[in-house]
This record gives sequence, structure tokens and C-alpha cells, in this order.
Amino acid sequence: MGRMVEVLVKGPQGSGTYSRAIQPGESPDEYFPAVVSEALQAKAHHLVIPRGTYTFHGPQLCTDLNSPSCNSTKSCNVNQYWNCQPHWRIGQYPQGQVKEPDSISDLDIDFNDSELDFSAPVIGIWILEAQRLRLRNLTVDWPSLPIASLGRIVADPDNPGHNALVIDEKYPVEDRYRGGTVQIQAVDIWENGQGDSPGSFGPLSNNDFETYFIFDNAPQPTYVGKTSAGDQTFSCISCHFENTASDPTCSFFAGCANFDIFTPGTRVVVRHYTYNGFAFLVNWSNDVNFENVKLRTGPGVGMSIANNGGNRGFRLANSEIVRGPGRLISTASDAIDLGMQADFILQGNDIGYQGDDSIAIHSTTSTITKVEGASIKVPGVCDPDPMDEPIVGDELAFFDANLVYKGTARVVEAQGKFCAPCLKLTLDHAIAGLNTSDTLLDLTQQASARFIFRDNVIHECRCHGALVNAPYGSIDHNLMYGNSAGALGLNSGNGQGLGATNLSFTGNIVGYSGQSTQTSGAIYAIGQNADGSIATSSVFENIEIENNIVVNTPGPAILLTSSRQVELGDNWIFSSNQQQTSPAFYGDLSTLDSILVYESNDGRVCGTRTLGPTTGIIGIDSTDHDLKVEPDCSRNSTR
Repeated sequence: MGRMVEVLVKGPQGSGTYSRAIQPGESPDEYFPAVVSEALQAKAHHLVIPRGTYTFHGPQLCTDLNSPSCNSTKSCNVNQYWNCQPHWRIGQYPQGQVKEPDSISDLDIDFNDSELDFSAPVIGIWILEAQRLRLRNLTVDWPSLPIASLGRIVADPDNPGHNALVIDEKYPVEDRYRGGTVQIQAVDIWENGQGDSPGSFGPLSNNDFETYFIFDNAPQPTYVGKTSAGDQTFSCISCHFENTASDPTCSFFAGCANFDIFTPGTRVVVRHYTYNGFAFLVNWSNDVNFENVKLRTGPGVGMSIANNGGNRGFRLANSEIVRGPGRLISTASDAIDLGMQADFILQGNDIGYQGDDSIAIHSTTSTITKVEGASIKVPGVCDPDPMDEPIVGDELAFFDANLVYKGTARVVEAQGKFCAPCLKLTLDHAIAGLNTSDTLLDLTQQASARFIFRDNVIHECRCHGALVNAPYGSIDHNLMYGNSAGALGLNSGNGQGLGATNLSFTGNIVGYSGQSTQTSGAIYAIGQNADGSIATSSVFENIEIENNIVVNTPGPAILLTSSRQVELGDNWIFSSNQQQTSPAFYGDLSTLDSILVYESNDGRVCGTRTLGPTTGIIGIDSTDHDLKVEPDCSRNSTR
């Protein structure tokens, strides 16, 4: 703990420049794949795109959702974007196989401040089987796709006793892309801005105060048009409602979606797309670099790196994922998802207004096919990166089906070879209760690790600033404010994640987190068992939270559970615990403390300074062991 993490992401190698303008009658859909192919054939390593605005037609999609052909396995359904061709693909799987990433190598694409406008809610740019690829100086947008609108919750004139939604006339309900009325996929509380600002997600934008119409075949609300409630009214006469006031099965996750969670008069943002096409998707690639990229809006995740497989090396620098002029949100869900094996840098970026987490970093796990004492079998790895294959000496962490940590062991013998049907691994000891429903994480090889997240501005999203379930990272000198789920979230167990180790969160400014952080903290690490109780084992290890400024929080500034070897030092806390009704309890502690440490051991809390109307300073529970509280961090360092 306390060691600086340095990461090197290689850039394209070689020289030579290629450029040509788009030809008369040539569409951007044809031009961009062609010009990349021409540059490679010319053995050029620098491709210059003439400055302009390029409007893609996109794939031919099935847009009539009532048509039987829309459910055909051969059709490209707008609600099943993953089966559709992207607007533009860079690279390919050679002969249908995942091989050494060599379909495209050593290419620097300078877009010369061009804008790429996409139309369909499918993948914008898909990069695969590439290495040492750089994209820079471009803007990406979906200008004609109705991503979100504003509305108000009212009493439903067509369904007394329930609520309806009226969308502002500024946002026409006619879907300019698909035809018919817009979909209602998600509804969240919104706060109107001042002056020219369109506002942002409210502090109550979280699972307790929102609804989704996309889970478990939830019926769409009925568009009834002009009513006494307003000109663009959606009634919930078609929606599912709870059977009783205490029915626990009636949640939007179970298809029980309606508007009754909101108080009439509530201002809301309506997302017409949520988890749809990625703006950028990167698979099976090494050393991909984005510089000065501006993403203005998108129908799903902004950037997904190594989704469903990938290698190492990613950099996003001096870029923006923020809403464009006149827009309400940027991306409909996460801004950036990172699930690669190792080595990435996010630096100098402005990220805000998206519908889910700003940065989600997660590890890649493997299934277990057989357990015989200390011997296990796992599926063979068929991607080319040697970092993906468990080898002798690797440390493996094991988790149950609910992602609850079960134990760690080291590989002492490995039998099998690349892309074999299975690998047989002998561990230095057996893991109690291990079975084939469990998963493993290769802490040495597949750690989704060694990352730097520095000098970014993360703001005003329905989200966490950073949601981390991976080890070996440094998150430092970022500004995080107005994020409804707080600045840093570390989750483990109960299906929430694998936890994080060897993580440094230092020199950050955190402010104005949302209401959900009243019971979790603006900065938190919470380990859970399958039933939601707090884990007594240490799942978060070597955690450093130092020299941060935390301002205006509804609950505690920092909450840690299930941790070992922690250092909370020299943090400044201004005006925490502003909402003091209905505090949560962790053992003997309540969330009216500014710092809570529960079921944790080995470390210290030191040099904490508070200003403003801040309640209880530091809460150390009787479950904690060897955890010191000191006024000064300069003495007896634990590092």
C-alpha cells in the first residue's frame, strides 16, 4: 500500500501518411472502412480524415416492433442491437477465429476535428483484433435519436388512484427514428437548472426513487395524447401494480413498473433508451488510445472496453463525455466500462450527465468445471494473450455464485495447453466448500488491474463517480461532484461484485453526493454475504484513502466494512451528515458518524479534520481489531 502505480500504453509505430476525401456518391458507411483499408495497403501509419460532418445511414433495422418479421432470428431488431452490424467496424476476426490481435496494427487516425453522426441505436464504432491504434480529434453524436425528454408526474385522469406522465411539449413524442411514439424505458427525478442550464439528475435518482420499463417484460405505458392532465400524456392503465402495499415482489426489476413511486408534481427525466448500442466497443485489442474525443450523446454505454473478451492497454485522455447543446443527458447508461486484463489510463477527461456510472472497472472471472480436493479444472483460454492463462505461481481468488469471497490459493501445478478444452490446476491447498457453481479470479494474470484514473472531472450523473471491482489502481486528483451515488463505490458479495484490493484513493475533491449515500457514504467499501448481511471476512485489502476533501454530504464521508490493512489519513470533511433522520446502523455505529469502520482490522484513521455542521467524527466498532485512531499521521506509519 502506498506505492505509486505507473502504466505504459504503447502508441502506433512507424511513419507514412495517407489521406483522401470522401467521393461524390460515397456514403460515410462506405468511406470509412475503405479509407482505413487503403491506408493499410499503402503501409501508412498515419491516416488523416478531412475535416467535416459525416452522417452515417447505419444498418437496415426492423423498426416495426409489431411486425412478425421483427422477431425473426435474421432480422436486426432495434431492441436487440447486439445482433446488428455496427455503423463502423475497425478490424475483424480473422477467419472467424480470435487470434493474435493483428487484423489492424500501428495506425494513428486523426479525424481533424470532424464529427461522426450516427442514426440507429446500435454500436457506433466497433474496434476488434487491433493493437497500437489511436483515434483522435473527433466528435461522435446521435443528433436525431430521441435519447431523453423532460416531463412531470400527475394524477392519471384515465386510471384514478394512480399516476400518469406528461412529457413537455418541447420534446415531441413522435419518434423521429422509429416512427410512432417514443418508448418509456426509464424515469428518474430531475432537478431543473438555473438560467440556461437544463438541470441534472436529482439527489434522489436511485433505485428507490426511479422506475424502468425494460425488465421482465414490463408493459409500456399507454400514450393517450391530450387529456385534462396535459397534451402529451402517458397513462399507466396498461402498467403492472403491486398486489398489496407490502408486496415485496412488485419491483421494476420484476416487471412491476409504473409511475406510482413518484409524488404528483415531481419533475422527471424520461430516458427513451438505456442499455442499447455502445458508442465505442473495443474487443480483443492491445494498446488502444483515444485523445481529444468528444461524445455528445449515445443510446447506451459510452465506451465499453473488452466487453466479453479483450486484452490489455487502453488510454482515454483530454476527452469529453458530456451532453451537447440543448441535450439533457450524455450517454443513456454508463459513460465508461472497463473489463480488460490490465493497464489503462484515464486522464484529463470531463465526464458528466450520464444515466449510470461514470467509470465502472471490473475483473474478468472464470468458471470451474470440476473440483477434486486441491485439484480443479477450468475451461481452456482461447484468446491469444498469455496473461489470460493461469500458470504455476498465480494466486487465485474464489467466489461463490453470489460473488461472496471464499478464499485464496496459489497454483503449484498446471496441466493443459493454449486453447485446450480444459486446464487442470493443482492448488497449494483446498478451498473449503468449493464447487462448480463458484468462480475464480486470477489475481496475478486476469486482475483487470494496474490502472490510473487521474485529473478528471466527474459530475452530475445518476451514478457513482467510480465503481471499482478490481485491484491495483490509483484514483487521484479528480473532482467528483453532484453524482447521485457518490464518488467511490467498492462492492463485494450479494451479487454486487468481487471487491477491490491494493487501491489508492488520494488527493480527490468530493462534493454534493446524492441521497443514497446517507446510508453508505460518499466514499465506501461494503462487503456483503449472500443474504445482504455484512461480511466478517476481509474482502477489501490494502486500501488507502488519504488527503481527500469531502464536502456537503447527506450521510458519512467515508464508510468501510470487511477491510484489512487500511489507511484513512489527512482527510478534510466539510458539512457531512446533513440528513440526520433514519440513520443506518453498522454494529454499534450509526451513519451519523463522519467516518465509520466496521468488521475491519489492521490499519489506522489519522489526521482527520472537520469543518462546518458535521456530526460524529470517527466511529470504530467493537468488531474492529488493531485499528488505531490518531490525530497525526506522521507517526508510526502502517505502510
